[in-house]
Amino acid sequence: MSTDLHPYSALTPDTIMDAVESLGFYCDHRLYPLNSYENRVYQVGIENSAPLIAKFYRPKRWSAAQIQAEHDATLALKAAGVGVAAPMLIRGKSLFQHKGFYFSLTPKIVGEAPEPGNLDQLFQIGELIGAMHQASADWQIEQRPYIPHSQRIERASNVVLQSSYLPSSLRVDYVKVVEMLQLRVQQTLKAHANNAIRFIHGDCHRSNLIAHDGTLTLLDFDDCRMGYAVQDLWLHISDANEKRAQLSELIEGYESHCDFDTRELDLIDVMMADRTIVYTAWIAERWSDPAFPTIFPHFASEGFWLQHLQDLNEVLAHWGQWR
Repeated sequence: MSTDLHPYSALTPDTIMDAVESLGFYCDHRLYPLNSYENRVYQVGIENSAPLIAKFYRPKRWSAAQIQAEHDATLALKAAGVGVAAPMLIRGKSLFQHKGFYFSLTPKIVGEAPEPGNLDQLFQIGELIGAMHQASADWQIEQRPYIPHSQRIERASNVVLQSSYLPSSLRVDYVKVVEMLQLRVQQTLKAHANNAIRFIHGDCHRSNLIAHDGTLTLLDFDDCRMGYAVQDLWLHISDANEKRAQLSELIEGYESHCDFDTRELDLIDVMMADRTIVYTAWIAERWSDPAFPTIFPHFASEGFWLQHLQDLNEVLAHWGQWR
């Protein structure tokens, strides 16, 4: 696909500033793109005021109702005292539209991502996730339902197999390892059929957290949905050799607010398989976005896919070792 046909080609600096100014702000022409692959996010300078963060949602990914469900969740969490970045309410609304783009504004939060493996910060992260789960314990978000991991893996692996990126010489090996993983996934999910499905952030890793003056703020609820509690914890494990100590801190912090069912640790393997396969399919689906070949230059190389197969086999080889 030609880059000029990609929907973000219409998101020019003038369009960004016009969108922000349509809500009554005056831009000072300072625009800084922030690290976001799926959407487009900018720090926008505002005359005589602090900068704002403008998020422009990827067209056709979410409906207005699904985005609003995300906004309503973060606003409710913030109102409950949970440390989350919520969109601004302007004339009673948080979601706006300009020239075909849904967008929102959020105050800029100063800070940096937590340090990987820092046990004190892992305890704090567990506390924050526990507070979020406590505040949302009885939520049912119909617009963001739970999608079984086996279903997500099936869809994603089909995307990969139907693409031209997986080398033909590796297709048999890919199909074989995905089939073995799917069997393990289905067996594990069946064994945990009684575990609770609840509201989760859905993409809770250190890059979606900001630490400042000893406090943490959770960002970017774009992937929030119904799911298992452990989904919001396991991505903070930064070292397989230290996983027990790191999990211990996360869970101890979490249980300051919520009980944690340690049987859910078995589901981490399911989530690792899901994330590894879905992430690769996501790149394949987004390859026409001109940002993606720049960010993932080796995606179309055989080396990328050999590493991907190795990663999948590693998940399989270490299955069932989380407790």
